[in-house]
Amino acid sequence: MAHLDEARYGRTCLLVLNVCPFTLRQVIDDYFTKQGSPDIQDFLEKNKHNLYHIMAKKCCCRLIPSRVTPMYRSQWDLLYKRNLSPCKGKCSVGGDCPCKFDAIPGITSNVMDITLCCLVIKNICQGAAINMTHIDKIRDIRNKLIHASSATLDEPTFNGYWSDVKTAILDLANMVSPTVHTDTVKMIQDLETRVMNRYELEELKKVIVTLHKVEEVYMYY
Repeated sequence: MAHLDEARYGRTCLLVLNVCPFTLRQVIDDYFTKQGSPDIQDFLEKNKHNLYHIMAKKCCCRLIPSRVTPMYRSQWDLLYKRNLSPCKGKCSVGGDCPCKFDAIPGITSNVMDITLCCLVIKNICQGAAINMTHIDKIRDIRNKLIHASSATLDEPTFNGYWSDVKTAILDLANMVSPTVHTDTVKMIQDLETRVMNRYELEELKKVIVTLHKVEEVYMYY
């Protein structure tokens, strides 16, 4: 029974940490394409100011930063690099400001994990036909898994998590294209029939522990 509970936990973690990011990256790519950006570098550059306010502890202007979905500096550094230019605007804070950063050349959405995907979608993919309730559900279950007191799931909890995430991610995939939906279905089906051995579960636990520690270091409110 203990191994079954661990296997349920492991399978659900893989659904959230592997399958969901694949589809959410397609959601982001689809969004910036429809917004007229030729690539995600251009899209990030256009939305740099908004993301900076989510990440920075100080305001660069009079806009009050949101703390609903905070951004870690480590996440910002995956998307932007410092430049040597002086401030191009009328920023009121000394030191760093968004003018002093550029979107990383040649960047793709593949650098984004599930947390960063959810953050970008929630904060800068506005006005799109994206069901944000799905994003909230996926993010909530992800956090419950990462911060769980034990790496196990009983059958009722597993069934609830699996159903909620599967419904959400397939609906989002279908919004993008039939191809993305088909690819997502295939990935989920592979997980549903996958048998996780002890070694895989132990390696996955190490990943979860690392994620938990990183969030404890960078968390601020």
